[in-house]
Amino acid sequence: MEAAAGLFVERGYRGVTMEDIAAEAGVAPQTVYATFGTKLAVAQKIIWTSFEAEGIPDLLAQARGAGELSGLLDVGARIARRLNERFAVIAQFMRESGEPALLAEYQKIEDLRFEQIEREVGPALRSNQQLRRDVTPHDALTTVWALTGTDLYYQLVIRRRWTPSRYAVWLRDVLRRTLLLPSVNK
Repeated sequence: MEAAAGLFVERGYRGVTMEDIAAEAGVAPQTVYATFGTKLAVAQKIIWTSFEAEGIPDLLAQARGAGELSGLLDVGARIARRLNERFAVIAQFMRESGEPALLAEYQKIEDLRFEQIEREVGPALRSNQQLRRDVTPHDALTTVWALTGTDLYYQLVIRRRWTPSRYAVWLRDVLRRTLLLPSVNK
């Protein structure tokens, strides 16, 4: 899977064959076919295992225990960094693949990400006194979803060569300034 992921990112989905994956992995093509069956199955396995980033359960526990919305947003920025470090380049190859099944998978992932953010952050947004008065809880939820996605990470870290740490600090600050009352950000 690691060999395939590197090839997909480097050459794009259409530019990689099962034989290329086998050669890069140093195995026979029959091994790749026996293990995965199809190139699409390889890509899908890479996609879903990319969410198994180290430390995410601990960060989710911190987020749940944050208490204040500001703390929840801070932890959310660290979670976005951790996930995007693994998933941003994979999401890019999915979007650029031209493969309908991968594009549908990408949309499914984005829908699931929105649902998870709503589950984890939504209650705090609806009941918290730290939220700016001119931002509805739904708009705040949509903002968190949009800013924590792979697009900004890819643009800032991959294209503009920010460090992942710089991205996480920037994201935390943008989320706080955009969503929280000014008195909370002092």
